[in-house]
Amino acid sequence: MRHSLIKTIILACAITLGAPVTTAAASSYPDKPIKIIVGFVPGGPTDLYARIAARGLAEILGQQVVVENRAGASGGIAAASVAKAEPDGYTLLVNVVSDIITPLAKKNVGYNLEKDFSPIGLIADAPNVLVVNPSVPVNSLKELIDYARQHPHTLNYGSAGTGTVSHLAGALLASATNTDITHVPYKGTNGAQMDLLAGRISMMFDNMTNGLANAKAGKVKALAVTSPERWPDAKDLPTMTELGFPGVTIMSVFGLVAPAATPKPVVEKLSNALAEALQNKEYRNNIIQSGAQPGSMNAKEYGEYIAQESRRWEKFLEQHPGIIPAE
Repeated sequence: MRHSLIKTIILACAITLGAPVTTAAASSYPDKPIKIIVGFVPGGPTDLYARIAARGLAEILGQQVVVENRAGASGGIAAASVAKAEPDGYTLLVNVVSDIITPLAKKNVGYNLEKDFSPIGLIADAPNVLVVNPSVPVNSLKELIDYARQHPHTLNYGSAGTGTVSHLAGALLASATNTDITHVPYKGTNGAQMDLLAGRISMMFDNMTNGLANAKAGKVKALAVTSPERWPDAKDLPTMTELGFPGVTIMSVFGLVAPAATPKPVVEKLSNALAEALQNKEYRNNIIQSGAQPGSMNAKEYGEYIAQESRRWEKFLEQHPGIIPAE
C-alpha cells in the first residue's frame, strides 16, 4: 500500500514538474534556426514546396528556416535521418508518397512514416497526367487498354523511380485493367520524360506542368488525370474515376512532418504557422503556378490521411508482392 502511494506521489510530481518545461520550451520556440530536410536534389517539386514552406514559416515564426537536400533512395535517406533526429522541432522533413509506401515494402529502411513522425500539415498536392507517345495508336484510355490487351508485352511506362507516384499510378492501372504494361524506372523524372518524347518508352504518368505543356505542343497525347475530380488546369481531361477506374486515383502529396516525440505544443505551433503561410497570396500562387494546389490539412487531418493511405498501400502490396522489391 505504502509502495503504491509513493509511486503515485512520484508520478504526480513528475507530471507537475514536466508540464511547465514542455510549455516553456514551446512558448520560446523557435529560438534558433529550423532545418527542413528534402530527400531529393534541388530544383524538383519537393524542393520547391519545401522552400515555399520555409519562407512562410520564417516569416510567421520570426526565425530562420533553411532547406537542406539529402538526396538518395527515393527520399529514404532523408526520412531515416529525420526519424532519428532530436524531437525538438528544429529538424523537419518534407515527405512524399514514397515515404508512406517504401517502409511498408522494405522493413529495413530505418523508419515508418506513420509511427516515427508527428504530422504537421500538407504543403501541396497534385495529380499526375497519363501521357502517351504519339507513336502509340490510341487517343483515349479505353483505346489504350484495348491495345494493351491485344498486344501483350508491348507497352511500357517510365517513372521517376520505384515507389514513386509515377510508378505506383502505372501499377494501379495495370492491376485495375488486368493488362501487362512493363515498368521502366529512372533516377528521377527527367530521364523518363526525355525517353518518352524520344519514343523509347510508350507512356508515363507525368507531373501536370510538364505533361500538359508537352501535350499542348503535340509532343505527347494526354488521356486522363489521377485526381478524384477534374483538375482546374485540365478541365477537358477526364479522371480515372470517370472512366471507370476509381482505384487508379492517386495524388502526389508534399507534407511536413517532425520526429515522433516532438512536443505537441511545438507541433501545433508549426501546424498553425504552416496553415497561415498557405493563406499568403504569393505562396498560394507559387504553388498553383507549379501545377499543384495549396494544402488544407492540419496536423490531425494529415495524420489521418497518412494512416488511411498506409492501410490502402498495405493491402495493395499484399495483393501484388514484388511491386517494390524487398531489398
